[in-house]
Amino acid sequence: MSRAKLIPTVTALSRSSIVIPTDRLREVDPVAIGSIVRSIEEHGLLTPIIVRRLPKGRFELIDGAHRMAALKLLKLDDIPVRCYEGPAAAIRLIEIDANLARADLNDLDRAIHLAARRREYLAEHPETAQGKMGMAVRWDTSADSALVSFVTQTERQTGLSRRKIFKLIEAGEAINKTMAARLHAAPARTTLNDLLAFAKADPDLREDAVEAFANGEVKKLAQALKPVRHRPVKDPVEQQLMALRDAWARSSKAARRRFVAMQADDLAALLDAIDDEGADAP
Repeated sequence: MSRAKLIPTVTALSRSSIVIPTDRLREVDPVAIGSIVRSIEEHGLLTPIIVRRLPKGRFELIDGAHRMAALKLLKLDDIPVRCYEGPAAAIRLIEIDANLARADLNDLDRAIHLAARRREYLAEHPETAQGKMGMAVRWDTSADSALVSFVTQTERQTGLSRRKIFKLIEAGEAINKTMAARLHAAPARTTLNDLLAFAKADPDLREDAVEAFANGEVKKLAQALKPVRHRPVKDPVEQQLMALRDAWARSSKAARRRFVAMQADDLAALLDAIDDEGADAP
């Protein structure tokens, strides 16, 4: 059971009294803000802002950054809210679940949010982190029934298999804040296949791969995650030697005799040079 408690007496706040944290999981989209502005103008604010009550009469935004930005553009200050209080992990789960419920969440944000949800869930329910067992094992135990229910819901919403959901979580856990910002700014969208490759990739390759993708050097992040296999540079003299050897081996005795007769002078000079090199050796 969540330790986040609804405060029914707080139903509206001034916009200036709500602090927007800087470490939010999802950046605001100007296009989405424009759509919300039009909706508020026509229908009013349909969904209240969710806030957390802090000490000394302060309030922190939990869910509704796009709505807050739209309200600011419309210069509306009396904001309907749902206000909660409780431990940070429990409150953070509200933000994460609200975002995960969105149909327009892309795969990159979904991976980041799924990883954050697992992290905050385990912080809120430390009893579910049993020893050092694998993630899939922990998530399937009866003690984790709420988390298993969440994964099942995610399967239905996204159409992803449970295995892919776990892989998205692995990818999300490997993407730090800097990587996330670079991936969001990349000219191409990060795909599900990119994220699955990211989860499996050598950690030493990830940062450079993100930069290559963000700079447009590769069209897909998965391309940059493949280890570079450098072929050994072949010695041209060695290649020619092998070709001569193979040609000699395939030739008949008669052909070899005629070749030696044709190249007698060159062969004699080469043999003399080899003898001289041997004589000069210490």
